[in-house]
Amino acid sequence: MSATEQQRAGDGWVGQAIRRKEDPPLVKGQGTYVDNMTLPGMLHAAIVRSPEAHAAISGIDVSAAKEHPAVTAVFVGEDLAEDFAAGIPMVWDPPGVEINTPDHWPLARGEVKHVGQAVAVVLGNDRYAVADAAEQVIVDYEPKPAVVDPEKALEDGSPLVWDQFGTNQTHEWGIAGGDAEQAIADADVVVERRIVNHRTAGAPIEPRSSIADPHGDGVTLYSSTQIPHIARFVLSGMLGMSEDKIRVVAPDVGGGFGAKLQVYGEEALMVALARRLGRPVKWTETRSEHMATSHHGRDQIAYVTLAATRDGKVTAVKGRFVNDLGAYFQILTPFIAELGFPVAGGCYAIPSIKLDFVGVFTNKFATDAVRGAGRPEQTHLIE
Repeated sequence: MSATEQQRAGDGWVGQAIRRKEDPPLVKGQGTYVDNMTLPGMLHAAIVRSPEAHAAISGIDVSAAKEHPAVTAVFVGEDLAEDFAAGIPMVWDPPGVEINTPDHWPLARGEVKHVGQAVAVVLGNDRYAVADAAEQVIVDYEPKPAVVDPEKALEDGSPLVWDQFGTNQTHEWGIAGGDAEQAIADADVVVERRIVNHRTAGAPIEPRSSIADPHGDGVTLYSSTQIPHIARFVLSGMLGMSEDKIRVVAPDVGGGFGAKLQVYGEEALMVALARRLGRPVKWTETRSEHMATSHHGRDQIAYVTLAATRDGKVTAVKGRFVNDLGAYFQILTPFIAELGFPVAGGCYAIPSIKLDFVGVFTNKFATDAVRGAGRPEQTHLIE
């Protein structure tokens, strides 16, 4: 009797086809997603977003929205300044690499840096009524020059996304093994290419959704997230709360593809609002909001040189990568492109590799992990 047969004879699981337990309720429409949930006394939030890619905010008039009969409260960035201990963190801190890192708050303070940036939030007891009321918030913008091409952003005289840094370059980083320059000089064949991986969105079937439910000095956050434990850690720092006062629940999640492997300003905003108002607060993004303000992926321009012998053996790969990181960082934004570097050689034994990366600020939303997190770009390159 084989080991598998022995295991089966003993009513064990090895070698048996096991039916998935989670599928039946989902295919019957009996799943519970965040947007299916309604809590007693719950308020709905609608977010006012910038139509400008780069502008100073000279004034925000919320009076008409506040007069709407369905509206409970309206807040702008300055109203909630004391509710946050810190902005959205960027957690990658490699030794010896200096990264220009701007503050990133859930609501804009004085200036917007990309289309879709949140500038105000309207709360009330009806989801559709607060969406209508949000359209009555009047924001006075003073447009500034915007830059959306990462290569032009690196040119002298380009408009700056962040004046305080004096450059649109976020940082440089690289790895090397062997002697790529010598291998290229000695090669029988040298191939050079400019390879573009365009900006993309995760676009899961279920958009992002969050409900913050306050209780005592703590809060429970129901969120369509891929990373509830990391979310709790990040939110504790942003809100100045002990981790043991925050509970994060991820119910059924309708896809993520990396776009929900993130902690967003809206999650922290819902917690801050719920604590301030003492009532549950719910927000669910629209598809348009997802495309504009859930983090994007890729957006890389690669200049690649491949050296080979006449019989097709690759002897070296050299690459320079220009990555459009957007105007702000999410938790891993500068790290994603570098995450692909270890797989740059694919399944091939390549003696020499030299890869250099430059990150660039532009007036777009941040990039981060989407479907492979930096590695598909490198696979595309070598193949």
